Amino acid sequence: MQILVHCIQKKDDDFDNIKEYIKMSSKWADIKDINKFNSQIAKAQSASKEQAHKAYDLAYEHCLNGYCIGLDEKGYHLDSVEFADLLKNSSQISFFIGGAYGLSPQFKTKMNRLISLSKMTLAHKIAKLMLFEQIFRGLCINANHPYHK
Repeated sequence: MQILVHCIQKKDDDFDNIKEYIKMSSKWADIKDINKFNSQIAKAQSASKEQAHKAYDLAYEHCLNGYCIGLDEKGYHLDSVEFADLLKNSSQISFFIGGAYGLSPQFKTKMNRLISLSKMTLAHKIAKLMLFEQIFRGLCINANHPYHK
């Protein structure tokens, strides 16, 4: 199984725990943390929400592989067991975290599923940490590993 986590993010200043979750998950899945940011995104974010969305869509257009899940504060709320079920049915899963303006409405329509980690808006690095922890937890649930009690 391959799990790709795509994020519109300026720097690679994530919590070290993310690397640890990737390492711990490696017995069940090949997980990649893919940050996307370039001068077009930076310029677009300064111009307008619409321009930013266009830049995000352009950055993500070639990343729509496998079962695609977008993170959105208005997405479906799952418990950990329901999240684990999402990981069961595909050999490749791509998660998408939007930029400062979230995912565009057009891009959201390309997702197989929209989920929410919280009703609150979260900083990218916190959302990513939560996502990677839930990926690890979900893989543990599916493998009957005692991490999830």
